[in-house]
Parts: sequence; C-alpha cells; structure tokens
Amino acid sequence: MNRHIFAAVPIPSHVKSTIGELSEVLKEKLPFKQWVHQEDLHLTLAFLGQTSQNQLINLKESFHMNLHDLPSFSLTVSRAGFFGKLDQPRIFWLGVDEEAGLFTLQKTVHGLCQKAGFPVETRPFSPHITLAKRWGDADAAINSVFDENMINPVAGLTFEVRSIVLYETHLDKKPKYKVIEEFNLKGEDEH
Repeated sequence: MNRHIFAAVPIPSHVKSTIGELSEVLKEKLPFKQWVHQEDLHLTLAFLGQTSQNQLINLKESFHMNLHDLPSFSLTVSRAGFFGKLDQPRIFWLGVDEEAGLFTLQKTVHGLCQKAGFPVETRPFSPHITLAKRWGDADAAINSVFDENMINPVAGLTFEVRSIVLYETHLDKKPKYKVIEEFNLKGEDEH
C-alpha cells in the first residue's frame, strides 16, 4: 500500500504552542477556510507523494547514513507572507531568516530523495511554516484585513533544528501528520 510522505523540519512544542496561540487570534481576523492544526506545524523540505514500502525503506537507510553528519542550527521566525493571488491568497505562512544550514539541509534531503527515485520540486526553496489555507471571503482582500504587526507575538521566535522527520499524511484525521521516523543531525557537542 502506498503512503503519502514528506520530509520536514519538526517545530518544537513550545514554538508550536506560541504559534498556535497566535493562530487562534488570527482566525478571528483572517477568513481562511482551513487553519493548520497546532500539532501539524512543520517546515517542509521535500514532498515525496505516494511512496511504496520499498521506497520508504531505501530512503530511511539513506537518511540515516547521510544526515547525521550535517550540523544542527537555529532558525528565527521573521515575517509572514502569502502564496497565490495577493487579494485572495491560497496559503498564509510564517517565514524564517535565511540560514545557510537550512539551505544545506534542504539541498541534501532533495539530493537523497532524487537518488532514491523520487521526483523532487524544481521551484526554488521557499522555507515557510504554513498557518492557513484557502481564503474564504470573496469580498475582502487580504491587504484590507492583514497587518504585518499581527505576527509580532511570534516574530523573533528562535528554535534549534536538531533533526528532520518523515511524516505520513492522514487526511481523515486531526492532527493529520504522523511521524514515521526522526533523523538526528550532528549536535553541538559532536562538532
């Protein structure tokens, strides 16, 4: 049986909690149809789509052999943004400061996925944490209801990236992402 899989940076619990509190406030102000469950917050590195058991086994082996040599690093939430039409966006997200370690990690993960036979995205990597999807008010444009200051409670929030996770998607559940396996990066004491 094929499973829908993706590789991502997990968001620590305390950061999820703070972002979740902000989302609850923003739900009252921004009419998106779907808000991401607090436990589903993550930063996607590679979407793999339908994955067979053999593909998954090979990818896990590859991740275990190659990712532990990459150093851990910090990320800082720095801004908010939107994908899609500016007046009625598809996605509302939080961005992070551009950290070289993140781009190295993403490039490595993409390369390993490609070697394992997965088709990978060709669009430039745009690191973000999705908060909401599908604008729900045809009469209100985002620029009339959104102010960058709305994200002040999470701007500057910093967290350590010490691992990546393979998640499986369960569209019929909440939270809908289940951890399959976690892969540690090189810790500070291992450098």
